[in-house]
Amino acid sequence: VDEGRFYLPDAEEGKREMIVTTPIDARPTQCLRVPGPSYITLLAAVFTAGIFIFPTYKLWWPMAISAALALGTILVWLWTGTAAIPEKEEKNVGLGLTLPLYVSGSASVGWWAMFITMLGIMSAFVSLIFAYFFYWTIHEDFPPEPSPGPGALWPAVGAGLLLGAWALTSLARRWNRQDRAAAFYTGLLSASGLAVAGAAALLAGPWVTGLDPASHVYPAIVWLLVIWTVLHVALGLVMQLYCVARRIAGRMTARHDIDIANVALFWHFVLLTAAVTVLVIAGFPLVA
Repeated sequence: VDEGRFYLPDAEEGKREMIVTTPIDARPTQCLRVPGPSYITLLAAVFTAGIFIFPTYKLWWPMAISAALALGTILVWLWTGTAAIPEKEEKNVGLGLTLPLYVSGSASVGWWAMFITMLGIMSAFVSLIFAYFFYWTIHEDFPPEPSPGPGALWPAVGAGLLLGAWALTSLARRWNRQDRAAAFYTGLLSASGLAVAGAAALLAGPWVTGLDPASHVYPAIVWLLVIWTVLHVALGLVMQLYCVARRIAGRMTARHDIDIANVALFWHFVLLTAAVTVLVIAGFPLVA
């Protein structure tokens, strides 16, 4: 090792690099470039912690400020330190082995990081769904009479709009791969509009029907499921607009498309979350 006889014996380009391997037999598949030391990650962690700490003491404005600062620092971190387009496609990493510097889709570590993160988030979401049915089993008046529930109209409209947002996001990834810039921008911006409309429709369900979360556990859990879904739609909206900005700035291309690939994966989970939420809050009261 001291004599540089193995992989990555030297950093000729002055970049921080590591070898990505297959999970079973550790066969090298990519030379991954990662960001160097930075305080931006520490700031992002501090501001993110504020999102969870301040609500403990009912300090809502500091929580909102922390959320805004966390979002800003994370976006700066992503913009400057991730998915950078390399100056060449491949690199000799030593021992006669040449590996790609840029990989996207399910072959990239970023895609799997998104997948694993969403599995964790879905575990939390499943616990909320369990809570809904748990309350049903222990309350004779669940949903209580004469509570109208969120109805079927607005949740169904929201689900339909979010289905459109998901479809256009998936198509935008395909159009980006085909280097159809106009179609990509049109599709992803249209998906963003549908996401906003879909989130608004989901919120309209319990709002228009007058569900008071302080009156009973039923409206409380309905509001919680709706807000959970809307927050993830909002995050998906930020991701969509981020991809548009990356493409405009030349930081994402038809070949270098890690960002839109990961966002399309995230929207698969958003659609699943929205579908389950609508089935529970709008469908279950009809058969309960």
